[in-house]
Amino acid sequence: MASPGKVEHSATFGREAVTPHERDRRMREIFRRLAPRYDRVCDVMTLGLHRRWRRVLERMVTLGAGQRLLDVAGGCGETAACFAGPDRQVIVLDPSLPMMEMGRARGSANIDWVAAVGRALPFPDGTMDVVTITFGLRNVTFVGGTLREALRVLKRGGRFFTLEVSRPSSLVRPVHHAFTRYAAPWLGMQVVREADVYDFFVESVLGFPSAEEIKDLMEHVGFADVRYVRLTLGVACIHIGVKP
Repeated sequence: MASPGKVEHSATFGREAVTPHERDRRMREIFRRLAPRYDRVCDVMTLGLHRRWRRVLERMVTLGAGQRLLDVAGGCGETAACFAGPDRQVIVLDPSLPMMEMGRARGSANIDWVAAVGRALPFPDGTMDVVTITFGLRNVTFVGGTLREALRVLKRGGRFFTLEVSRPSSLVRPVHHAFTRYAAPWLGMQVVREADVYDFFVESVLGFPSAEEIKDLMEHVGFADVRYVRLTLGVACIHIGVKP
């Protein structure tokens, strides 16, 4: 089993050592600058595959009438919009006000917006049927703390899903590494001319733990029936856990 500390990145920002407070501040600043062009950046960094991966997640998550879904680090609400409806409650939680303002401006209906961080969810125990995190787990300051909070707010039998980048299979790893390290930042600079933004994203992608390490941490914090599904030769991965 991987050490829980190996998965955490609360004291680093890219390759820099920082305090958790400073990491929070830098993350808010990055997403303030990215908010108007976030979709285009995602298209560049994943060659548009993030849209396909979200559709896979959408098929896996079932939300019935009267149920509640919390999307942690939900940004502009792309994932939440997949599940929103007049007969259920869907909540986007994110520390970035500019990102959520972009989501509101799109007119996404039947979504509630809450400004908070994943490690301190402002909801009582056992009040959510589903919790999701989509491309946000590598950005939160305390990975373990965020997973514990997701577990806490879930009802017994409630499900947790996280869609995130991962370490691809050895077959494509050299190509993926080269694209992420060199091609994606160059392409991204044509969209957003802010080199430090891409430096961070490159390090966050290449330094993110393996699928097995995330599974280990989910089990460590208390999730049951943890499993994962690799997407596109392991370039991305969906982890699923249940609150026992």
